[in-house]
Amino acid sequence: MKSPVFLLSLPRSGSTLLQRVLMGHSQIASVAEPWILLPFLYAGRTEGVLAEYSHANACKAHKDFVNNLPGKTRDYYSILHDFLMTLYSYQCKNNELFFLDKTPRYHLIIPEITMLFPEAKFVFLFRNPVHVMGSVMRTWGDGGFRKNYAYENDLYEGPMNLSEGFRILKDRAYALRYEDFVNAPERYTREICDYLGLCYEQGMLEGFSSRNPKGRMGDPTGVLEYSEVETGALNKWRETFNNGFRKKILRKYLASLDSDDLLLMGYDRCSILHDIARLPGGPSGVVRDALDYGIGRVIKKLKLNIWFGRKTGPWAGDSFLS
Repeated sequence: MKSPVFLLSLPRSGSTLLQRVLMGHSQIASVAEPWILLPFLYAGRTEGVLAEYSHANACKAHKDFVNNLPGKTRDYYSILHDFLMTLYSYQCKNNELFFLDKTPRYHLIIPEITMLFPEAKFVFLFRNPVHVMGSVMRTWGDGGFRKNYAYENDLYEGPMNLSEGFRILKDRAYALRYEDFVNAPERYTREICDYLGLCYEQGMLEGFSSRNPKGRMGDPTGVLEYSEVETGALNKWRETFNNGFRKKILRKYLASLDSDDLLLMGYDRCSILHDIARLPGGPSGVVRDALDYGIGRVIKKLKLNIWFGRKTGPWAGDSFLS
């Protein structure tokens, strides 16, 4: 294997679609969503992890251990690099040149990835954040706000993290917008191949929905709906934000995002606001939406998803409330 390729995007941005298209190349291997870098790179972070072993103390011990290495952080990253490169290469079962790691939450660790893999390739896939929120609601919230609290880091911090990451990497990265890709898929697939130093292969854009990335993470719906790259998803957000309350929340969300970050990704705040203004603003479903949104705010504020979650509740209560 020559190097990893990191496909960096927010969830619900078309990354699974692009991943499966690129998997059609004979020199690109991939699996669903590895997430493999997150625990290793969060080991040295004081915040962001809740664990029964006390991550705060583990972080102190980790830093002490690293600082006692002859080359300190340089040695740690060098050895970690070799270990992870070995894991990636084992996934290249047909001796492919590149392993594509498509993990949306990597927007949280882009600076560390750049230090860990100086030889890596980076493909940034941007999508209008308003469209991303709509897709999150349709996919995980039954069309409403009930699960938005679980994706606040992605929705609110993600655009900033991706923009900052691209500012750091723009001289060695390739960027495209989802909206552009679905309108001209062959053009942008060819450009990505050029960026990787590969020749475009016929068939990359055919049969992508049947390519199995082997894993449980990733797009559970969209990519299976289409046999070819289509533009049908571009207007689905208009169907989602279909009353006055949803428009209000959408404007509030847009106001929280930095204008420069939006422009860097290829989006203009005023243009998006104009599109929002043209959406219907009737009262249908407002009470239910307000209730779902309010409950989500309470869950997020009190961390009820941790204390009472189906997977985390049993051990979190015993470990932290006893």
